[in-house]
Amino acid sequence: MQSGAPAHPTRVRRLRRSLLGLTLLGVPLYLVFRVRLSVSPTAALTAGTALLGHRKVLVIVGHPDDLEWYVGGTLRRLADAGAEVQVVVATSGERGPNRTGVTDLPAARMREQRAAGRINGYTRIRFLGLPDRASAKDPRFLPAAEAIYREVRPEALMVFDPALPSLPYLHVDHQGTARAVLGFWRTLGADRPPVYLFQTRRPDVAVDISAVIEIKERALAQHVTQNGGSGAGMRRLFGGRAVGTRYAEYFRMLQ
Repeated sequence: MQSGAPAHPTRVRRLRRSLLGLTLLGVPLYLVFRVRLSVSPTAALTAGTALLGHRKVLVIVGHPDDLEWYVGGTLRRLADAGAEVQVVVATSGERGPNRTGVTDLPAARMREQRAAGRINGYTRIRFLGLPDRASAKDPRFLPAAEAIYREVRPEALMVFDPALPSLPYLHVDHQGTARAVLGFWRTLGADRPPVYLFQTRRPDVAVDISAVIEIKERALAQHVTQNGGSGAGMRRLFGGRAVGTRYAEYFRMLQ
């Protein structure tokens, strides 16, 4: 076919059918996977206020910078309220980006995490030093997490949402470690604390982080090897429009 000649009618019909098929598939996928509150905005913010009332919190994540990216504002608000905030980082992130070209990336990432933790007011940071992208399957992970849990005895636990994660970013260390921790948590019986799942697409808890957004941004910016020293891109993903605030972090609570 010469350049500029009209497309063959059969090809046009096939293209239209393909586009229609993609549209028909895309709409239900969007409805299933988009992030939306499962309760009213008022109920979500009320639950967020209750979250901030816990005096001892344990957070378990896969990598340095997970804390500051996903829940840094909430953790800063907890620290400001006098809570004990203990965090566990399963890996040293040795397979993550190395935007500064440091020769020892794991050591650099741990330094960055400690710097971010000082800004955010964490009581204690524990590094398990497990293999990046393989921590959840490592036989050392769950015994270590269980031992720390029994030592800390938290009033609230925070992990990634392994069942209803928000898209597009998924990571085997995020959902995998959370899945393992939840398996242990379910064995604890009636005395188990509530779990707040983050990076979730069906939140029922919202914490207003508007007053601490600059602190969250500064803590995130400590992870220079990962983001070049800027945390500015975080703001657009943690807008609070759904609950009527400038900025918010969202959770799905299990009891």
